[in-house]
Amino acid sequence: MPNTDIRDPLERALDEAIAGHREPLFEMLMRGSRLPGPRMNTALADRFAMACRAHGVAADSVARAMAQLPSEQAPGATAYEYLPVCGLMALGTRAGAVPATREAHLAVLHDLADDTRYRVRDAVVLALSRAGSSEGDALVRSVSSWMNDYFQASAVLKAMAIDPWLSTIQDARLVAERLDQAFKLARDAPRAAARYPGHKELVSAISKDPAHVAARFGRPIFDVIEGWARCDDPVLRRAVSDLLASKKLAGRFGADLDKIKQALTASLPPVRNPDHNVGPTRQRGRKR
Repeated sequence: MPNTDIRDPLERALDEAIAGHREPLFEMLMRGSRLPGPRMNTALADRFAMACRAHGVAADSVARAMAQLPSEQAPGATAYEYLPVCGLMALGTRAGAVPATREAHLAVLHDLADDTRYRVRDAVVLALSRAGSSEGDALVRSVSSWMNDYFQASAVLKAMAIDPWLSTIQDARLVAERLDQAFKLARDAPRAAARYPGHKELVSAISKDPAHVAARFGRPIFDVIEGWARCDDPVLRRAVSDLLASKKLAGRFGADLDKIKQALTASLPPVRNPDHNVGPTRQRGRKR
């Protein structure tokens, strides 16, 4: 008897997974993942996320189980890693479509923001941005608790800088608060934290992602960055300098950028002993 099921194969596999038979869905996603490889199939992950959104709460358990697959079962740089990526994308999409699910799904995203697999961490950023697609300001409030951990705080900075979350945010004051929380977390970290991957990730995010937010909201964000310019930590001062060099801000915000650059210059630490500051001297090593 011919097969009369005209549903999309992905939809059919998701229905089977919801009913308890998940292997066909997992195999389909891994076959289409393009992993291991330099670029995974983001279009298929998007299709899966939208299918979960259409199925509603019935698909949440499948998406959550996929997102929480540990590295032992879904190791990085393999097709298995695609499964938690797809699960995270689905949870973020569901959280954006149904705000009542946001708290539960954000908890999963929070716990995976410091995962050892970089594609999983990147998926948290995309999922978080999707979670803000309907109520941007509400999510900015919700992620206040994320700003106590390095990877989680960097995920917030990255996600706020991209759509759909960025375009739905209206309250610049809330955004400025989160940015300042992230900077203070990096500034007040113990000296040993400079070696942590999470701290390095946060400093990297500070040096780039606020530029997109500043381009949208202008002065409230530049006021916060001007405060950062008075920091005496050389690593963070370099991050602020890199942020000011963003092409996203050049031209439109010249006066604001000049003001922050002046604050950076004015806050340069003095030379410890000006009398002995003779400048560079010739090298005395043996010539090659």
